[in-house]
Order: sequence, then C-alpha cells, then structure tokens
Amino acid sequence: MTQSAGLAARNPQAFGFLVTLLGVTMFFPDALVVRLIAADTMTIAVWRGLAAGAVTLLCLAIFDRASLPGLHTLKSGPSVALMLMQGFGSIFFLASLGQTSAANALLILATAPFLAALLSWVLLKETIDAVTGVAIVAVFAGVAIIGAGSLGGGHLLGDFFAFGNACTIAIYYVVLRMAPQQKLMGSIALGFLLTSVIAFPFAPMLPFTLAQAGLVFLSGGVILAGGVALLQIGPRYLPAPEVSMITMLELVAGPLLVWLFTGENPGQMTLIGGTVILLAITGHSAVRLRQTQSRAAI
Repeated sequence: MTQSAGLAARNPQAFGFLVTLLGVTMFFPDALVVRLIAADTMTIAVWRGLAAGAVTLLCLAIFDRASLPGLHTLKSGPSVALMLMQGFGSIFFLASLGQTSAANALLILATAPFLAALLSWVLLKETIDAVTGVAIVAVFAGVAIIGAGSLGGGHLLGDFFAFGNACTIAIYYVVLRMAPQQKLMGSIALGFLLTSVIAFPFAPMLPFTLAQAGLVFLSGGVILAGGVALLQIGPRYLPAPEVSMITMLELVAGPLLVWLFTGENPGQMTLIGGTVILLAITGHSAVRLRQTQSRAAI
C-alpha cells in the first residue's frame, strides 16, 4: 500500500496507467469464463452477484470500513443510481452473452463512453466537440453494421441486451462525474447483490458442479469484484482518452479468447462493424491524447 501510494504521488499518470491496465486485464477472460460455465444465465447471475458482493463487502470491512454501505448510502442519489446501474448492468451483460456472440456483446459496449458524452451534454450541459461528434457517428455506424449482421442469425435480442448494458455503463460514468469525491464502492457492492435479487425470480437454480461453482466464483468474486475496484481508482489519474485506449484492449482480447478456446466465430458483419468501432475509438483517443499533451506542454 505504501509503495502504491508513493507511486501515485511521484508519478500519478504512471500509477493510473498501471492500475487501469490491471483492471482491464482482469476482464479479458470474463466472457470466456461465463461461456465455460455452460449454465442458465439467470442462475449464473444470482451466484455471480452474490460472490462479487460478498468479496467486495469483505474487502471493505478489512481495508476501508468507512466505505461500508449504510443508511446514508440509500439516501444518496448518486449511490442509489450506481447501485441500480451495477445491478441491471450485470443482468444485461450476462443476458447478451446468452443471446449473441461474445464479440457482439463486447464490441457494442464500446458505445458506452460516447453514450456518456451524449448524456453529459443533456444533463451536465457539457459540450461535444467535432472530434467526439464524428466518433459518435462512426461508433454507432459500426453497431448498426453488427446489428444488421444479427438480423438473419437470431442474435438481435442479444445485441439489444448488449446495448442496454452499454446504456447502464454510460449512466454509471456520468454519475461518477457528478460525484467524484464520494466513496462509492459500498454502493457498487450493493449493486452486485441487487443483480442476484433481480435474477432470482427468473432462475431455475439448478445445482452447479464443483467446476462450474469454481468458475462462477472466478467470474464474480475475482474478475468482477477486482476489476471494478481497480477501475474505480485508475481512471482518476488518467486523461479519458488514455482510459479509452486501454479499455479497448478488452474489446479485442475478450472475443479472441472465446474464439481460441470455444471456436465461436463472430461472423463477417461483426468483424466489419467491430473494425469501424475500433478505428473510431483509436482515432478519437489519439486526437484527444495529442490535445492533452499539447495543453500540458504549454
């Protein structure tokens, strides 16, 4: 902890880069792990949410008691919003993996930062510059191409769930911008548990094998809980363009791992749409990063 705090003080950008990269890297195998569980989606959601919530609350009790949720959490608008977005977002993510390809589910998530820009424009009166405007159009064009490819393959519902997940993440980003100083991990832990509450009425709750139970804990208690915690810290020290470029790694690595281990072919339209999305994010991030560096040099 002391060494991390020292690095954060000496070189905040390097610290932010390392923590954000670690957080994103933790999510690389998540879609693959969910695929390998090979069980009912809502049953996975119940146990995954419980695992993530329990691990997060335990870590807060040990390392940061002040962040444990209480009545004040339920009285705070940002806290309740984050709890709801985390709860429903996990449901949408798992539902999308159950109804469409991992590539579609992850690539459509790339709309989240740009949806957040649109929400910030509406709610926070933040401006959208020309570079971001062009990127928004390009990203949604890529999503439209992916959706067109799903029309004949019966995956459109899954794409819709993926877009719903992107919407919850976008709102999540905006809430974090509205309450940057609040400790919100307690709310996120309750959000994990809310996922279980939402999914339980729809889950047959068939028993898992020992291997399945281990994979569910890996997905919820390690990947989800650990990745979200790290991504609460790292982006505070980095410009948004750098965060976008780092998170883009998951959009490539996640589907690639699923393809390598399960042979799941994303399809030609997904590859074309995904290329458009990745080029749009890369171009937007590169321009933004250059602008940030130019301002820092003045």
